[in-house]
Amino acid sequence: MISSSFPASPTRRSRFVAAVLSLFAIVGLGAALAPSASANPIGSGETAVKLRPAVAKLLTKNGVKVAPVKPAKVKKGAVVFPVTGGNLDPVSAVGQIRHSGGLKFSAGKRSLVARNFTIRTKAGILTGKVGGATVNLFKVNLKKAKITRPGLAISVRGAVLSLTGTAAAALNKTFKVRLFKPGLVIGTAAVKVVPSQVRLAASGSTDLTLDPGTAQALTDLGVTAAPIGPAEALPSGALSFPITGGRANTSTFAGTIPHSGGISLTAGPTTVELTDFTINVDADPDLTAMVGDQRVSILSLDLSNLEAKVTGRNIQLANVRAELTAAAAGALNSAFSVSAFTEGLVLGTATVNAVAR
Repeated sequence: MISSSFPASPTRRSRFVAAVLSLFAIVGLGAALAPSASANPIGSGETAVKLRPAVAKLLTKNGVKVAPVKPAKVKKGAVVFPVTGGNLDPVSAVGQIRHSGGLKFSAGKRSLVARNFTIRTKAGILTGKVGGATVNLFKVNLKKAKITRPGLAISVRGAVLSLTGTAAAALNKTFKVRLFKPGLVIGTAAVKVVPSQVRLAASGSTDLTLDPGTAQALTDLGVTAAPIGPAEALPSGALSFPITGGRANTSTFAGTIPHSGGISLTAGPTTVELTDFTINVDADPDLTAMVGDQRVSILSLDLSNLEAKVTGRNIQLANVRAELTAAAAGALNSAFSVSAFTEGLVLGTATVNAVAR
């Protein structure tokens, strides 16, 4: 808390409080920012705001107390506000970040509370609730901010907060001074958020190791399995299918993961091509593929023994058992004039190696 007594009269103190009240009352609400198409929804995080020493000294000199409103709190010389939601692009930091808590400004017996701050980075504005109104409070400058990716989190450090021209003019007019200038820097903000869901880069692959029993059964039937580029066979014998994007929940890994390439199954003059796989992780996980001009669910995915690991931005989902669906088994039996393919036949074990963007 920053506090001291006014060196001037109670009348001047009242005029100061009135100025602060009028400042928040007359500053208008900025335009809402539509989420970036590549933004990640925010799950949790915090924003730490640190006042410039000169500004803290000015407030103290004029008898103004500034205190956090719960659940905001002071930590290591900064006021920390919990992040409650929003969205943020992990590369450009374009988006909006919502917070709980607030700040209480007081001088004498008068006070003002601003809470529920929202940072709109593209517009460069920090807004908050004052009474029942949402108003612009500060400009947010990210020109010299440093954007980093600690794991799946997004960190923005060095965002500069400054008074708007309207705010500065209101204060100067009330006090009949030229002390408050448009763009007066009041401090800096550091934001760190963890997305609830991440978009996946066109990088990495899903590798399928055929079940030995199934591989032998295919050989006995005279069926040859081969990758369709850009899928490839790895030295280990697994088939690798490039990931082309998608999304995944950071806690449950629910989402969709599309791939390029595919697999061909050939016996004599008959070839069945399965391409453009999409993994769907939901209540009933499966893998769909394009078969001709139709998308068909060909594999059910058993995640009961899933081994999930996140290292930096790398997400690995291992030990995923892939079993033929009834539709896939029926189609293969029909194509090759056999009855060996059955629902639940274990095709193999898959490992997803994805990269969060």
